[in-house]
Amino acid sequence: MEYKEIKKLSVSSAVLNPPPSKAHTLRALILASLCKGSSTIKNALLADDQKYLIDCLRALGVSISIERGDEGENIIHVEGKGIPFHVENTKLDCGESGVAMNFLSSLACFANETLILSGKEGLLKRPIDDLTSALESLGVAISFLDKDGYPPLKIKPGLFNKTEVSLSGKKTSQYFSSLSIAGALNPEGLIIHCTDDLSEKPYLDITLEMMKAFCVLAVHEDYKTIRVFPKQEFRPQKIRIEGDYSSASYFFLVAAITGIEVKMPYLKPDSVQGDKKIIDFMQEMGCSIWEEGDALVVKGGNLKAVDIDCLNTPDIVPTLAVAAAFAEGESILRNISQLRYKESDRISAIQSELGKMGIKTALKGEDLCIFGSPKEIHSAIIDSHNDHRIAMSFAVPGLILEGQKIMNPSCVAKSFPHFWELFDGIFTQ
Repeated sequence: MEYKEIKKLSVSSAVLNPPPSKAHTLRALILASLCKGSSTIKNALLADDQKYLIDCLRALGVSISIERGDEGENIIHVEGKGIPFHVENTKLDCGESGVAMNFLSSLACFANETLILSGKEGLLKRPIDDLTSALESLGVAISFLDKDGYPPLKIKPGLFNKTEVSLSGKKTSQYFSSLSIAGALNPEGLIIHCTDDLSEKPYLDITLEMMKAFCVLAVHEDYKTIRVFPKQEFRPQKIRIEGDYSSASYFFLVAAITGIEVKMPYLKPDSVQGDKKIIDFMQEMGCSIWEEGDALVVKGGNLKAVDIDCLNTPDIVPTLAVAAAFAEGESILRNISQLRYKESDRISAIQSELGKMGIKTALKGEDLCIFGSPKEIHSAIIDSHNDHRIAMSFAVPGLILEGQKIMNPSCVAKSFPHFWELFDGIFTQ
């Protein structure tokens, strides 16, 4: 088993340029592939999820090339042919990418051949029955090749035979993003109804914002009904990807628990990313945050316990949980049930690993209670559960706790391939 031992902090301040937005890059790749013509995606994230998605899109007949810009950023060129996809390989390997699996499941019916969508073990454990049931109600022929309700899937091509569909939004908003994009390819458009309370709303906002950037309009009505208007066409674009607040959250955490000053440039202040709420959450916990030119600066203080709703910010729950462990008293992270369906069961992973560090937790319904104790917390050998967000969040305490080790540290490549390089180079000089 591979381990990463974290070295203790030896700097009083640091500057970090957060990586490009994972969610924006994935959506840009998909939308550009649906256009007729050439699109350019500048400052793109090129982590594992993007690489698997690119391979899937190439299998669908889309031409994609990558180059490095003058400042070292990734520039992706996409040559789309519109639909139907002219398939070159009928087997799509989505790796561990939920976006690739969920979005391509809806788009598979716009191919010219039957497709098989599969992926790595972790992805095959994530249920997809809410989405597949919705697609079947639209006339899409889907077969489960192993376990009912889970990938791998076989999907036959064919246009939607209805213009309205209803499904639950409790597990993820990705299903609604997937149907919204596919609905734009349906000649009559699509109306999507959420039968309960949609989780992860900001990720749907990102999808609708990106669709608009590619000249397709869809709107939501209080996240209960999404209307994708008929007779629209995705058009090629040149876009630049903004910085990623989810990935930046680990460096907010560095400032929070070490007390040093961390400066982060190029985070878009008016971003629709839900994880921009990390600013509000960290301020509530006692951090000082201010703007300095085009950068955000964060400085830690005495952390306070918090009671916050995480329904729309699931990806920063591991970050917040670790911060709460260093805040005296009981913190409550509410509405986190959807974390069971991520790269790991993140609720179980957080409780297990905080327990190893001497921190008590309790799950009450859909809320996680963390009993912070900065005097009792200690280092441990952390099982990353092959989950990038668990690995990165639990690495940060090692900056002040001697001997913190992370198992399977390479899993960070899913979203932040240069994390360890930045972490070692900036914070442990």
